[in-house]
Amino acid sequence: MEKVTIREASQRLRISTASVRECIRGGELKAYRETGPDGRAGWVVELPEEGWVSAATAQELGRDFSPWWWGTLERTGRIHYVESLSASSWEETVPQFLCGEIGDNIWAATELPEESLCLECQMVALERGLPHATPE
Repeated sequence: MEKVTIREASQRLRISTASVRECIRGGELKAYRETGPDGRAGWVVELPEEGWVSAATAQELGRDFSPWWWGTLERTGRIHYVESLSASSWEETVPQFLCGEIGDNIWAATELPEESLCLECQMVALERGLPHATPE
C-alpha cells in the first residue's frame, strides 16, 4: 500500500483535505504518524485501491465542475467563486475567492440559490467574463 501526505491524498483522491481527515476519523482511510527524513513526525495516509469511493467522493462523482463553493463546513454564509487554491503549512486547502476573501477550505455547493451567492464574486466574474452561477 502506498503512503502519501494528507495533501497528496487529497489531490490523488480528488477530495478536500478536510474530507481526507473525515475519512480517516470515520475509518474509511488508514493514517499513521511517521518520522520524515528531516526527523519531524507527520501524518501519512495509505492510498486505497483504484476505484475507491467514499461518502465524501460519492457526492462529487458525475457532478459538473463548478467554481462556486461554500467557504464553511456548515455550508452557511455566502457561496463564493474560487479564484485560486493554495496549501497551508498544515496541508489544508486555502482558497482565495474572487471577492478577495480567503477561506479555511472549500465545500461543494450542490445548489446555487441566488440569495446565497456572494454579490462581489458575481460582479468580478461578470467583469472577467467567467462562468455565471445562474445561466441567463
